[in-house]
Amino acid sequence: MVQGRISAFQLAILMFQIILSSSVLLMPSISTTLSGKDMWMTPILGSVTGYLTIWLVLKLHHLSPNGSFIKLLVGTFGKWIGLSMSVAFIIFQIHILAITTRDYGEFIVTNFYLKTPIQVIIGAMLLLCAWVVKGGIEVMARTGQIFIPIITFCTLIICILLFPELNPSEILPMFERGVQPIMKGTIVVGGWFCQVTLILFILPLVKDVKVFRKWGYLTVTAITVMMLIANLTVFMLMGESTAFFNYPLFTASRYIAYAEFFEHVEAVVMMVWVLGEFFKISFYYFVIQKGIAETFTVTKPAILVVPVGLLLFTSTFWLARDFRMIGEFISNAGTLYIITGNVIFPFLVYCIARIKRKIGSGQAQNKA
Repeated sequence: MVQGRISAFQLAILMFQIILSSSVLLMPSISTTLSGKDMWMTPILGSVTGYLTIWLVLKLHHLSPNGSFIKLLVGTFGKWIGLSMSVAFIIFQIHILAITTRDYGEFIVTNFYLKTPIQVIIGAMLLLCAWVVKGGIEVMARTGQIFIPIITFCTLIICILLFPELNPSEILPMFERGVQPIMKGTIVVGGWFCQVTLILFILPLVKDVKVFRKWGYLTVTAITVMMLIANLTVFMLMGESTAFFNYPLFTASRYIAYAEFFEHVEAVVMMVWVLGEFFKISFYYFVIQKGIAETFTVTKPAILVVPVGLLLFTSTFWLARDFRMIGEFISNAGTLYIITGNVIFPFLVYCIARIKRKIGSGQAQNKA
């Protein structure tokens, strides 16, 4: 393999984890609050956003010079406006990463390391992520091939072990509160799916990008299935009380007990969470570093690893102050904010770039 390049399959594995890492633990509570008994439908409907985002990302990649989204912005809107939009897009991603990182820290401190300062937990994670980012996307992808299947297997095992405790009647009656609550939950779940936009910065590093369309759609389908399994497992166990727990799957894992010796599997959930968030934070970290390097034409992106890490550490405590703020952000205006940045903005860029290209080709034909 060429240094610094990955396969479409490796990117699909990373994409699978960056979407699932936080959604499996957080989504059941939020979707139950919004959609009630019909919360299990939200991943199925929300997956439409994932499929549309894959389509949009591939269209933008084909339009971009050498696959670079930054160059597309500059070419479409001019140097200064394009670079300003690029900086705004990077700041937007820093904000999302700050929320993700703070959520990780809150989970670890609240449930496991009660006396450890959250700064230490988050600092240790960012330090590890910085080491991987410095190694490059190839290191991250190969690490993902080893650990992401383990994460997925452990999550499925937890759901399987809970099977005897499940009560399918909890999801009945369907459509109890009508369609509107389901759509509210679907929009929130769509906020997770639309983070697929991040791969815009990675596609230029994919050696077999032509086959990524297949892997992209398969990955969205796999994510949907995993979300559906997690939602159904938690809700059939806990019912509408799911809405009162910050991390329902973690709480549900405490119900697992076999033969009086196989129990207390919360540590497995912690492992799944830590590894999952490691890949998500590392991926965002790499994208932000690459975006800054392209925007300001930095020839050696590795020199940005430490400054970007310090920026992320500071942003985590400035932009996301506590878990309550994070929950309110995701449940309310935060989802529209995320969808605007990850879907609406790139779609407008695509439309304007296509129009400009058609006008340019029409003028060329007239001159000929």
